[in-house]
Amino acid sequence: MNITIQKAKNGEETACAEGHFLHSNYAPKKEAERFVQNLNIPYTPSAIIISEPVLSYTVESLRQQYPQTKIGAIRYTPDFNNYNSGFDFVFNYYEHQDFEVYLESKLNEEELLTAFFTPWQPSQQVFKEADKLVWNAIKSALLRSKTLLITRQYFEKKWFLNSCNFIKYVSKQVSLQLPVKKEILIMSSGPILNPFINFIKEDRNKFFILCLSSAISVCLENEIIPDLCMTTDGGYWAGEHLKVLSKNNIPVGMPSETYFQKNILSDLNILPLDYGDGISSELVGFSELKPLRAVRNGTVSGTALLFAANYCTKNIYLCGMDMACQKGFQHAQPNQLELNSSLFDSRLHTKQARLTRSEFNGGSLNIYRDWFINNPINLGNRKVFRLIEEKDRKNNLGWIKDISLKEFERISENILETEQVCFSTERFQKNLSDLQNFISKNENNEKWKKQLFPLDYVLYSHNPDNEQVKEKINKEWNELKNKAWEIFNADL
Repeated sequence: MNITIQKAKNGEETACAEGHFLHSNYAPKKEAERFVQNLNIPYTPSAIIISEPVLSYTVESLRQQYPQTKIGAIRYTPDFNNYNSGFDFVFNYYEHQDFEVYLESKLNEEELLTAFFTPWQPSQQVFKEADKLVWNAIKSALLRSKTLLITRQYFEKKWFLNSCNFIKYVSKQVSLQLPVKKEILIMSSGPILNPFINFIKEDRNKFFILCLSSAISVCLENEIIPDLCMTTDGGYWAGEHLKVLSKNNIPVGMPSETYFQKNILSDLNILPLDYGDGISSELVGFSELKPLRAVRNGTVSGTALLFAANYCTKNIYLCGMDMACQKGFQHAQPNQLELNSSLFDSRLHTKQARLTRSEFNGGSLNIYRDWFINNPINLGNRKVFRLIEEKDRKNNLGWIKDISLKEFERISENILETEQVCFSTERFQKNLSDLQNFISKNENNEKWKKQLFPLDYVLYSHNPDNEQVKEKINKEWNELKNKAWEIFNADL
């Protein structure tokens, strides 16, 4: 596209594209002032983002009218990059064709939903194709953000109550002698785990085995006792995998947000994990638990990999991490969720039909796989391998090298058996009345309410005079606090 910069009638710069003016040919700065005056934004946005503002005359007027608001631009072409200096941030559409993904990587859900997007209208007429794609991406990102906030609002409340249960019912906390100077084997429950089970059992003492929650039943069935189990899920179904641990002394690493059956929690040796953010972290810090820092991730396997990278000094092996749907069972057997589901199989609703449906439910696996591919970890001389037979390789994990059973056997020949990693256990002394007082002192903490009710807070930010939303937030907070009191006052 032929773009030229020339003088307007009043001597200011203006721009043309294919004979169409992108700013006024008489007074472009005055035109921008009128544009800003006519925006009529009904709330104070966290950011005002203009799609292709060309020579950026709007920035000065926006700064005057919205002094506390960040100003951003979406560029359709690099031709105007010399005019970017006035913006707080610039997103280049021409460098990111999947603009929806790029936009969501730059702005979180609250930032997207509290921002105000507006087009520079002359650009809409000239850059029609790019403008259509960008605005479709913006609409999709906003819709997805609203959906995510609905989900987050549900889980934030659940995580808060899970943390209250965690602090009340944990009685034995363990600490891990660091660093772990062994090769670390992370066991997930994908069917590709099966060919490696016998070899892992035979050479078990060469590895520090970190078993994820869904693989616990498989390990115990095959007489493989992990050094540490890990679970991070806040939902009920993840807790089903953990029932078998009530009969074992295997330490369990878990953040306070995780769901766990209360009668089991008090019997186990818990290695508390802490993400270092949010209300749960504040509650754990106040309770005087001694957590180990972990990294929040969309999947427990991601948290486990980062745990191994931070606390272990040798190579890391990922086993059972298919990241793809398989024929038949989607998990190595036995699996607690499969056992639960099989109770409802019948002639009308057969096991085969159920398993066939599960073969096509891989959307979340694609998201998790993309995280592994796009987040390489700097491990120095250490390496990360995925154990998978060639016939099972439906994908790759980018920087993580796939190796077969024979290759794993050859590598293991050079690994020496070493002493077991040491854990120490102590009783956890808690003062629940102090914790209740701590929560009460924060009942007007806006940061807490914003975290617990993110969608309501977005609505509130759009209209601070809306008393109904404010009352709804306060009512929900009182209900949540009463549930916490019930937890603290219940008999052990």
